Amino acid sequence: MKNKTEKLLKGMYFITWLVFIGLMIKAGAILISYFVSIGNSEVSKNLFDGLDLLAYRDYSFIQYSFIVGYKVLLYAIEAYIAFLIIKLLSQLDLQEPFNSKVQVLIQQVSYSIFYLWVLAIIHNAHVQFLGKRHGFSMDLFSSDFIFLAGIIFIFAQIVKRGIDIQTENDLTI
Repeated sequence: MKNKTEKLLKGMYFITWLVFIGLMIKAGAILISYFVSIGNSEVSKNLFDGLDLLAYRDYSFIQYSFIVGYKVLLYAIEAYIAFLIIKLLSQLDLQEPFNSKVQVLIQQVSYSIFYLWVLAIIHNAHVQFLGKRHGFSMDLFSSDFIFLAGIIFIFAQIVKRGIDIQTENDLTI
């Protein structure tokens, strides 16, 4: 009989796959809507899930393209993070959880969340600049990612130290 941890990890694996697929669909839907909006400006009024970027498109197609690009990149990076978690959960061995593959994946998740934070800061600065200058409504990304990236990076360092201790113990036995 499987213990609770194994069941929980299998459940998380399944949920992470659903999140990954959902984020890829969101990124793809925004991208397809953007390409359709090139020929029909009315599409930018409801680009995806109520996202109204018509004022930005009417002001400047280049600015509109940047903002859509930010949205697509946001969902793509989040999907990449979900993919890394899928890889992590599939390679996690509960008998020997401290291994270099797990540590590298945790560190990649941390770096990806940091990149997400950088993207959110750039997006927010760009949108606030345009919004204040031209009176557009502002839809800002959350910029709390830096805290999460730091915590996950710390966990990666703890796992790395665990690997070092485990290697030392294996050498002394």
